[in-house]
Amino acid sequence: MIMAENKKIHIEDKNIDGKFEETTSCGEFLKRIRLDKGYSIEKTAEETKILASIIKDIENNAYENLPPPVYLRGIIKKYANFLKLDEEKTLALYQKSNGRNLSSGKNDLPPKNRFFINESKFSLFFKNVLPQFLRWIFWFLILSYFIYEASFFILPAKIILYSPLEDFTTIQPELKISGKVIRAKGFFVKDKEIFLEKNGEFNDKIMLLPGLNNIEFKAINILNHISSIERQIIYTPIDLSDE
Repeated sequence: MIMAENKKIHIEDKNIDGKFEETTSCGEFLKRIRLDKGYSIEKTAEETKILASIIKDIENNAYENLPPPVYLRGIIKKYANFLKLDEEKTLALYQKSNGRNLSSGKNDLPPKNRFFINESKFSLFFKNVLPQFLRWIFWFLILSYFIYEASFFILPAKIILYSPLEDFTTIQPELKISGKVIRAKGFFVKDKEIFLEKNGEFNDKIMLLPGLNNIEFKAINILNHISSIERQIIYTPIDLSDE
């Protein structure tokens, strides 16, 4: 094996530096060196990790089936290195014998190989458009959250009364109050603090005095701004002594 390699080093120097390339293409030259070293295409493909079909196309000068020049340059260099050839001289022989420029062009496409997948428009949409859409959704949610948090400082507290909805007269001494408070750190009815549920709702009862009752519902936000609603409830107790 060592003798064969030494013998071919002598042949390869003669072939590249002499007149051999004037009548022989780079593909034929590489094939001749490979056969002289006793390597099969399968063995070469296994050692170089170059697809066997690409090796065949290089040796047969079938450049229409090969990757663009920018990729082919690396493949030829790897093949030449495996055969113990001078990489730059082999590339020069390739370019001279084939006349194909070894630089990338605007129309170059990715090399065809066993890992290449022809993506559909649908898959390209999910690959290119969907991530952008999700990114915009993410930033929209972040912005909405900050606006929501800022509203507690900027906007006043809001009181929504379920009961009493309006002013009225009653003969009942107890008044049921219920509703919801938004953006408030404290809620008071007749200066008495009322407990709020987590969702801001409240339910309670207050005792009425005979006659006119001015009931103030008051909410205070984080900046101590006050929002209020008033209801006038007239309590007229029944005088049982008249009966």
